[in-house]
Amino acid sequence: MRQGGEGRGWAPVPVHMVGVHLGLSFWHYAVGMLALGLLVFPVAWAAGGISETVSLSLGWMEGDPAIRRITNLLALAAIILLLTAVLNMQGRSLMSVVAPEQHLDLGMMARSAATYALAFTPVIIMAVMSGQLGLGDWRAALALLPMMLVLVALQATAEEMVCRGYLAQGFQVLFGHAMLAALPVAVIFLSLHDTGGFDTGWDRKINILMISLALSWLTTRAGRLEPAMGVHFAHNIIVFTLAARPDHGLPSVSGFQEDFRDSSFDINAVLAQMLIYGAVCANYWFIGLRTGFVAGHAQGQPE
Repeated sequence: MRQGGEGRGWAPVPVHMVGVHLGLSFWHYAVGMLALGLLVFPVAWAAGGISETVSLSLGWMEGDPAIRRITNLLALAAIILLLTAVLNMQGRSLMSVVAPEQHLDLGMMARSAATYALAFTPVIIMAVMSGQLGLGDWRAALALLPMMLVLVALQATAEEMVCRGYLAQGFQVLFGHAMLAALPVAVIFLSLHDTGGFDTGWDRKINILMISLALSWLTTRAGRLEPAMGVHFAHNIIVFTLAARPDHGLPSVSGFQEDFRDSSFDINAVLAQMLIYGAVCANYWFIGLRTGFVAGHAQGQPE
């Protein structure tokens, strides 16, 4: 099968097209998501018991927000195992929602994370300098960083496998177009991350929707999931490192939950979010995609 991605090492079968390629129905994915949802509840309960036991043994107060957030991360990490079980029952492997017909490329994930860090960190620095974001406690962040590197990597991987992997395949079968498939994925991604009301926190909602759509575009272009995993990991770990605060516990697994204001719709805030993330995406494209760095091939160099 001929490789895509302009000859830069992308997967021969694009990950979002697997359902179409195998002739699967949308109900195949709907049943799989139902099974995954039912399995999540006992796993989340078990993750809560484990994290609370460990946290209390370390001297944390009962009800500390950090306990809840570690629980969330453990439960999200366990989704990888649950998704593996669901896919095996459906006669597929986990790699069918990551990089079909290929091996996991951790180097590609790392290069993508490094590229996004170069593109995203200046935005955070400007937000801190302008007073829009306050820095957290560096000592707390560094003390928890080893654990968070593992948990956030698993969390980002699990969310991408479910959203840009499994769900995207199902909606691609349903709608027949990658752009249309990305829209319901973005709405589901928003519902999993945003805790505010429908009419509040529009700057945060736009932020999450744009991140989801950008990750869907990146996955479609790459034909595999590792670049999106790297971006997701880098985004969350940068947010954690800079925004961790003892009084808030660990930051939200999805970003700046404590730093976003719950406000009514503000067109200026929405436009600002679009411009900021447009700049981040442009930097990522220029540094990592145009050059072929993320894919692991220099620009214009044959595979």
